[in-house]
Amino acid sequence: MSPWTYLLPALLLFLEVGFPFGLLVPGGDTLLLALGALAGEGKLSLFPLLPLLFLGSYLGHGVGFGLGRALGSQTLKRFPKRLQERAMRLLSRFGPSALLLAPFVPGMRTAVPFLLGALGFPWFPYLLLAALGSLLWTQGLVLFAYFLGERLPAWLLWPILLLLALLPLLRREKA
Repeated sequence: MSPWTYLLPALLLFLEVGFPFGLLVPGGDTLLLALGALAGEGKLSLFPLLPLLFLGSYLGHGVGFGLGRALGSQTLKRFPKRLQERAMRLLSRFGPSALLLAPFVPGMRTAVPFLLGALGFPWFPYLLLAALGSLLWTQGLVLFAYFLGERLPAWLLWPILLLLALLPLLRREKA
């Protein structure tokens, strides 16, 4: 199998998490679930998939935070007002531990690192929390879909994963 089969998803996660400037990158939860299911069906290998996905997400967190630090709060205006408000609510409710939840929420995984950087949050605690958040998100979703992929037939697995991937959209419609 080509190395790009494993590197491209990691690059997509890096771009999605790290660059908050309107860069629309497909990926996130749907990508992680699909990759895990493919690994569960034996079409991909968990190694190097898991470490590369973690690395892509973690490096993206670092870039987003660094951009927030470098560009400051003036650039926050580029975020849609609704996204800014959601990110600030998440931060005020959970504090820095919002980094553990943000990867699981579309939009937040991009906004929270940038916002914490712009607010001047210290590097060391940020890097530790970002590592844990990236680990929980990438490994958790991939392994969840992997175990489903091992146990369920494809005709049942893929509709279940599709429904799981659409849940955030359905929730957003009600809000």
